[in-house]
Amino acid sequence: MFRTQSMRTWIIITAVLALGVSTYLGIQYFVMGAFSAGLIINKISQHIHLSNIYYILLYLHIATGIIALATGWFQFIASFRKKHIGWHRIIGKVYSGCVLFSGLFGIFVAFKATGGWISTLAFLLLSLSWIYTLIMALQSIVVKRDPQRHERWMLRNYALTLAAVTLRIYLPICMLLFGFEDFNTYYRAIAWLCWIPNLIIAEWIISRYLPNKSAVASIPH
Repeated sequence: MFRTQSMRTWIIITAVLALGVSTYLGIQYFVMGAFSAGLIINKISQHIHLSNIYYILLYLHIATGIIALATGWFQFIASFRKKHIGWHRIIGKVYSGCVLFSGLFGIFVAFKATGGWISTLAFLLLSLSWIYTLIMALQSIVVKRDPQRHERWMLRNYALTLAAVTLRIYLPICMLLFGFEDFNTYYRAIAWLCWIPNLIIAEWIISRYLPNKSAVASIPH
């Protein structure tokens, strides 16, 4: 997929960030527990009612999201795909299942988002876009048998998966710059910024490194 040295570098950076955040989330939620998470503490401090069902779906959302985040980047290594197509398909099925379920659980979790309806709308659209790009990617390879189209949609999809990373990059930066008093205010912005710029970058990568078939055909040989 990405043959240039610069893109290999980006894959390495993405892998480090994805694995780092996956480990962090795993420790925070499954070792220390949800009640230690800052976002949960914030909700409780505002007397937002969080039911047992909410916590169950939150844990499922986090668990499946961690697996998707930790495995998705691996699928973009072209040499691995060519040499181990069977493993590529197995990992792809695991990743797709995790995205689907994490996205569905995320829809429910979004209704209790910090920052009110503005954040809720952002995370609802994120979850729906996450599921939609997955469906388009699967349709491209299963129905249309178009690997290039599949690759482009999966890149968009993983860009949305990386919202878990970018959100946790923006949070400490904003807390350092603006403190905790206006947390809900800037969290509303983060709810949108954690995924929309990711998609824009994905489209840039697609246009630069993944030209469509017609574009390839027009290049003189």
